[in-house]
Amino acid sequence: EAVVSTQSTGDFGAAELTFVQYLKNLDFVNQIFAVDIDRGLLNSHKHRCKPLMFDHLNKRVEPLNISVFCGSVLEFDSRLYDLDCICAIELIEHLQADDVNTFSANLFGSLQPKHVVITTPNKDFNVLFEFEPGQMRHWDHKFEWTREEFVSYCEGVMVYGYTYKLFGIGEPPAEYETVGHCSQGAIFTRIAARLATSAETNTSHVYEVMTSVDYPVADKSHTPDYHLSNELIYLCRRLGQDQYHTEGDEETVIAISHLQTFPSVDQYRVSNEHIAQLARACSELQVLEDGLSIMVCNVPDSPEPSESDLSENGDFVAESNLDDIVCEVEW
Repeated sequence: EAVVSTQSTGDFGAAELTFVQYLKNLDFVNQIFAVDIDRGLLNSHKHRCKPLMFDHLNKRVEPLNISVFCGSVLEFDSRLYDLDCICAIELIEHLQADDVNTFSANLFGSLQPKHVVITTPNKDFNVLFEFEPGQMRHWDHKFEWTREEFVSYCEGVMVYGYTYKLFGIGEPPAEYETVGHCSQGAIFTRIAARLATSAETNTSHVYEVMTSVDYPVADKSHTPDYHLSNELIYLCRRLGQDQYHTEGDEETVIAISHLQTFPSVDQYRVSNEHIAQLARACSELQVLEDGLSIMVCNVPDSPEPSESDLSENGDFVAESNLDDIVCEVEW
């Protein structure tokens, strides 16, 4: 298997932004450029790029920006220059045959990403679909390549300074192994470690920005100990409140070993001594002399009503005089 390390990624032919929804969940990706020529399609689906409630509650360690562009993959835009990876998933077959060379020259010759991933239908596999002569898998396909034709294309783009490795998607039935995979793909890797810069790479912004979104990022000053301390305070308070409401105890002693049984504490894999050390730094908690237990003062969730607030029958009496309340209704 080929492993591609990528932080900045472009998605050519992004369409409904389905692949972007996958990419944004990868912790190591911090920049996604989605490009498609269909403005209406992008407008209808750009909401998929927005952070969900989950993303606000579980903030990323590293930043992430998603930018959606409307434009042609035949045109150069310097914002996509020298990315870690550009993917063209089932895209190339939608281009006019005369535009394939222009596409390749822009992608490999001008944008020059470190890696390129291209997938396209395998025409050899079509015999399993019982197509009519000349029929293709989609009405918008301009062509479909056999495995031999795809290899020929891959060999041709090597002139731009790339190597490639083939792979397949969708295993054929055992009795039809000779037709190959349902779709065929290649991972191209740039040979040169560095590129010569040019003025064009800093000035050409031809794509229209449909949306650009930055995802919430966690404060890096909040260390694991910071989060564990907050969790200890929360758990001790909660256990103390339970004890107060059931037994009426104003103080609760909690064994550190008991706190370790909670998954939210156990996930940190720290010793009882480390928990005791963190608890000593929390003003809300008191570590007992043995260092094995924590005492918490139980405070009611809300103040109990005083006797002066209660009538002889025990009913709550509001400070306002109901006789002073006048309701006016106009019909």
